Amino acid sequence: MIFSAHREDRLWSPMTVTKRIKPAFELALIPRGSGTPSYKWLRDSIRSAIQSGSLKPGDHLPGSRELARTSSLARGTVLLALEDLKAEGYLSTIRGSGTYVSQILPERFLAGSTNLSLQIESEQQALPRFSDYAKRLYAISHFANPLTIAFRTNLPALDLFPTDIWTQTASHRLSRVSSAQLLGCESRGYLPLRNLLSGYLQTARGVKCTPEQIIITSGIQESLDLATRILVNPNDRVLMEDPGYQVAFAAFRSAGARVIPMKIDQNGAAPPSHAFSHSRLMYVTPGHQFPTGVTMPLTRRIEILDSARKAGTFIFEDDYDSEFRYVGTPIPAMQGIDRDGLVIFAGSFNKILFPSLRMGYIVVPSALVEAFVISKSIQSRHHSVVDQAIVCDFIENGHFSRHLRRMRKIYAERLQILIHEVKKYLSGAIELSQIEAGLQTVGWLTSRLSEEEIATMALQKNVDVIPLSWYCQSTNLPPALQIGFAAVDEKAIIKGVKVLASILN
Repeated sequence: MIFSAHREDRLWSPMTVTKRIKPAFELALIPRGSGTPSYKWLRDSIRSAIQSGSLKPGDHLPGSRELARTSSLARGTVLLALEDLKAEGYLSTIRGSGTYVSQILPERFLAGSTNLSLQIESEQQALPRFSDYAKRLYAISHFANPLTIAFRTNLPALDLFPTDIWTQTASHRLSRVSSAQLLGCESRGYLPLRNLLSGYLQTARGVKCTPEQIIITSGIQESLDLATRILVNPNDRVLMEDPGYQVAFAAFRSAGARVIPMKIDQNGAAPPSHAFSHSRLMYVTPGHQFPTGVTMPLTRRIEILDSARKAGTFIFEDDYDSEFRYVGTPIPAMQGIDRDGLVIFAGSFNKILFPSLRMGYIVVPSALVEAFVISKSIQSRHHSVVDQAIVCDFIENGHFSRHLRRMRKIYAERLQILIHEVKKYLSGAIELSQIEAGLQTVGWLTSRLSEEEIATMALQKNVDVIPLSWYCQSTNLPPALQIGFAAVDEKAIIKGVKVLASILN
């Protein structure tokens, strides 16, 4: 048995009511026990709905005649149930307006006078039995403060994204979406998009792949999760850059892996050859090391591939920010020079387009494709087909390449402004890394203040910088700050540098 209730948004007081009625919704009545009087059944049903939150403080109940009709009860029976609830403090009547759920429920008063011994007993209740995986979970924050004037890291210039073109593309796609696209697609992803990606990656990144090797994911994090599930068992060794991407650390530790840190030098990750022995997987960002910004030269990439081949170690190549390159000729991806099928190549649209898109891709060696596809189908079946089709249209119509070229130019200009302003106001206090790509750089400090002190003082003045030590596991590096420039315009860069100068000088 069900009856209709109305949910309202309003300011409520015993004297005044300002309301906006929302559409009626149906509320289920509790099962009626044999021999239970009708009024008690209705009263207990409404009280249960209030206690569970289905009916909230201030909600407007239907009139007694409507309740009688929907519950197939006599109106006198309904009035008796409502009077009981008013006496208990669950309902209130406003003359000329109707019956409402009380703003302050009886449970509030009962909670305030609860016996202390009962509170202690509740606090001491045993925790749920978690799985070993749940016990290993490693929390990571993804919050980006939108209020700071500078220097937000890991973010593109979202205010410059062509939302009008994106809207037109999405509208056109939705106007001709097919029933097959509404139904779904194979777990690899939307085939036209994978075809486009195959050509783009071969041309722009030197990746050797077919559309069958590409799986559309929600981004690097899902790609990492897939690779970890397929390749890593508890206690397996995983080589990881240090400092490095915190989400990768979290993924490997949650899987129970033994994370082996790799130091970073002027050429990127620098693992000794013996580190590959018995290592199941290696995570690396050769195009633009996160967070230091170092680009790995071809000779180092070849050395790593040779060591991985001898040890049978798979490599997860995170092609982080490589599209935003400002100096020199792009170096081909490690995957493109891998002859042994050991490199898993992963990229993302979330920094090129916008983070909330949540779309990326992974290129999987042929021997691993079937396992990856099955795992993807079990975890999430497939990414949104409509979203994939919109991205496909955005690329096919040339909007993607035009946006990418425009952003490269703007980001390069902003990097030069940052370099100029740091030299002008912070010479001798901060030395910026000479990066070749990416959305942020690193400023090495000479200050006696700690990284954390500087970051805290800067944030108080609405400037956001990240201590480099936050990305370290066992490595001790000289004090430095990660400084973003891509999402910061010229005026904000100048203001941000002056704030840092006021702290450091």
